[in-house]
Amino acid sequence: MTKNFSRRTFLQASVAVASPFVVPSSVLGQDGAVVPSERITVGHIGVGNEGGGLFKAMQAVKEAQSVATSDCFKSRREGYAKACKGKDYADPYELIDRADIDCVVIATPDHWHVPLAIAAAKAKKGAYVEKPLGLTLSQILQIEKVFADNAQQFQYGTQQRSQEHCWKGCALVRQGVVGKVVKIEVDAPNGHGGGSLAEAPIPADLGEKGYQLWNGPTLVRPYTADRCKPDGTYMIYDYSIGYLGGWGAHPLDIMVWGSDADLSGTVTVEGTGTIKYDELCNTVHSWNMNIKLGEVDLVFKTGGDRTRFIGESGDWIQVRRGGIEASKPELLQVPVKEEALDLPKGGGWGGATHHKHCTDFVLGVKNKVTPISNLKDAVRSDIISHLSDIAVRTQSVVKWNPKDRVLIDATQAQKDIMYRR
Repeated sequence: MTKNFSRRTFLQASVAVASPFVVPSSVLGQDGAVVPSERITVGHIGVGNEGGGLFKAMQAVKEAQSVATSDCFKSRREGYAKACKGKDYADPYELIDRADIDCVVIATPDHWHVPLAIAAAKAKKGAYVEKPLGLTLSQILQIEKVFADNAQQFQYGTQQRSQEHCWKGCALVRQGVVGKVVKIEVDAPNGHGGGSLAEAPIPADLGEKGYQLWNGPTLVRPYTADRCKPDGTYMIYDYSIGYLGGWGAHPLDIMVWGSDADLSGTVTVEGTGTIKYDELCNTVHSWNMNIKLGEVDLVFKTGGDRTRFIGESGDWIQVRRGGIEASKPELLQVPVKEEALDLPKGGGWGGATHHKHCTDFVLGVKNKVTPISNLKDAVRSDIISHLSDIAVRTQSVVKWNPKDRVLIDATQAQKDIMYRR
């Protein structure tokens, strides 16, 4: 795993900025800021690690006002509610039911993402949802229709879409700078096994009720010291498919931003990975997937964080959050034909990526327009992660019809994973 892009390093940095803080006068409509009555009101569901960082980022969005928090851990929800002078909720559905909240930021463990997002859409609220999208392949296929039927905005937590060089690389690829794309290489940081299986007392800050709620739509297992915190929350199959989705979402999202290869024909997935079935952390890691996207080859494996688009001549453009590269420097000097591309930018460049992404979401809710990290693309990238998980766990070739969005000639074992609770 490339150290610069490890999610663990990122989360450690997030913790440093995620603690409650004094709200500046601008939040109260002073210093020339937008007055509260004209702001988009935001509820925050999940304010640990990443959620705490997003809470702070949202305070920098002048068009937004955070008014409520929900978290299973008492100190978190109360601390952040106090920071924004809002109300805290143990039950996230009570927050969603508030008529005066326009949208929610969902940064819970993965197994809560889709259920809460669907509830928000049905309550006529926009939703910013952290990646990955869903716990199962069947689950993520439900969500698009709900948001469309309720005409609500969705923003996926793939902040690389708020980096200008990522936009430029994808725009140049779609513009044909490398010619016809025949191969795509996607790397994502690795996961791991491990974690304590020993039953432990539930912390007072969580409590029995909090732990029941934390498990929510999945089975309630005995509490262990590594279960309800990173990296356990990202590596336990009851709650997640691991970094196949949790980190894979970033470079796979760049893949679908820069190419429609995944929609071009039958998707065929096979490959290998490691699963520690007898350990707490039992999601797939050390994977190496060989995938056909119609006629385009996709290699999806563990490594750093990059997406390389390779043309039939051998020329390539590679996008990663740390920069953009090409097989020939002059490829990056080609002007981007913005007017000819259906590839809009996010809410402006410069400053912290989280701030820009939050701004784009809030403006989407306010102006009733689709944010830059849209739901359609989130589903597309998440499908690749889930097909990879099914292929590794069943040790079989998995085939997918991207038009009808169904498995082709699925075995019972493949269906069992697709429709697992």
